[in-house]
Amino acid sequence: MAAIRKRSGKTGDSYLIISSNGRDMYGRQVRNSTTWRPSPDMTAAQIKRAVKIAAADFDKQCEQGFKVDDNQIFAEYAEYVLNLKEANGTKKGTIRASRQMLGRINEALGNLKLKEIRPQHLNLFYTDLSKKGQRISGHYAYVMDAEKFKEAIRHKFRSFAMFHENGGPSCSTLAKICRGEHCDYELAFRSAKLLGVKFSVLFREEKQTEPLSSNTIHHYHNMISMILSQAEREMIIPYNSATKASPPKVIRKEPNFMQVDDVMRIMECLQKEPLMWQVVMMLLIATGARRGEIAGLKWKNVDFESGSIRIDCALLYGVQTGVYEETPKTSAGYRTIGVPGEVMDLLRRYRIEQNKQKLRMGADWEHADYVFTNETGCYVHPCTFSTWPGMFAKKYGLPHINPHALRHTQASVLYQSNVDPVTISRRLGHSRVSTTQDIYCHLLEQADDTARDAIGNALFGSKKKQPPKPEKRCVN
Repeated sequence: MAAIRKRSGKTGDSYLIISSNGRDMYGRQVRNSTTWRPSPDMTAAQIKRAVKIAAADFDKQCEQGFKVDDNQIFAEYAEYVLNLKEANGTKKGTIRASRQMLGRINEALGNLKLKEIRPQHLNLFYTDLSKKGQRISGHYAYVMDAEKFKEAIRHKFRSFAMFHENGGPSCSTLAKICRGEHCDYELAFRSAKLLGVKFSVLFREEKQTEPLSSNTIHHYHNMISMILSQAEREMIIPYNSATKASPPKVIRKEPNFMQVDDVMRIMECLQKEPLMWQVVMMLLIATGARRGEIAGLKWKNVDFESGSIRIDCALLYGVQTGVYEETPKTSAGYRTIGVPGEVMDLLRRYRIEQNKQKLRMGADWEHADYVFTNETGCYVHPCTFSTWPGMFAKKYGLPHINPHALRHTQASVLYQSNVDPVTISRRLGHSRVSTTQDIYCHLLEQADDTARDAIGNALFGSKKKQPPKPEKRCVN
């Protein structure tokens, strides 16, 4: 039975509960302790009974292996978990996004002890997030005239990439700004300052009061659940309270994909563009690979004999890290993708052109083995793989193009061609077939309609085609 010691202080009485759990390998007594405080309205008899119950519960937890640390607060443990995830190889982008969310979570839960966190705390946090004015970056800016903005960039820095390298937004963010989408006010203010133009000439500001979406709130819930799940596995807490909380329901959006007619128009217009970008776009269309995977493709992973490419890395960008090479998102991301012969022919032509440029540069050529490079052999910034398709689409009056829409288009074409989900999942690099089916569930519904018609034709089609037999009449 745990020992109970009463302690008196300025804030009232408390009870130190000490549980003895045998001896360690050195023969030293193993003790765990916790502090229990009664409610102010409890009588002496109620306190005596309640502290005994608390001591018995604590004793049981210690016997089961739980180590309750009164000083272990959520913020400290969350930092430990993220450091552990990072050391175990979690992707840099995931860690970066987790730290951004953790700042807001710690404002609400950071000072709570792990053992004190209840589902009610989490539900109140989710309710607060769903109120108006809760966006961290609710102060936005919109470009007044996209052409004037782009002209200012060209005049001062010559290109988006040079503007970014000198402190401007990433190329993908600049592309969104030029499409008329909002950006963070501070980012817009800094951009105007770098360009030497008054903010009011280039941008208009706007404050957003809309609540966070249910999907965003669910991301916060998953983050909290991941941290508490680790504490449960390490037997610091008896259960993960996030599993008993009630976050808002996730609203799944249908993926954005292009129609086959639009893809045919893209392929037609590409013939007027530089060969490198023809190859980039055709690979995105024909393989369904991610933007970073195509940006990080190397010649050693191009097999002209088998007509395939091997995906084993991605070229990514982070504000703090800059451009860096990363392994695929999951183990299934390591894959070999078959490429149509027409696209492989384009790759051959492009390699010949690149080799000629390599000879012209001589010793100044950077031998990085990337397939897609600039004129000196250096990699192409991964953000450019998002900005160029957008500018290309605008130039020819095409629907807006982004690499991920082409990835979804690949899946759509394969589903409509009755390719089985396992093959599609492997081609896209999903770790589970269920992931593919969840994302493209609307396509599966269409496939079910096809299956319905097929089974109808197989079982009843022949009967429909046969003319009705004439009725036999009796002759008296």
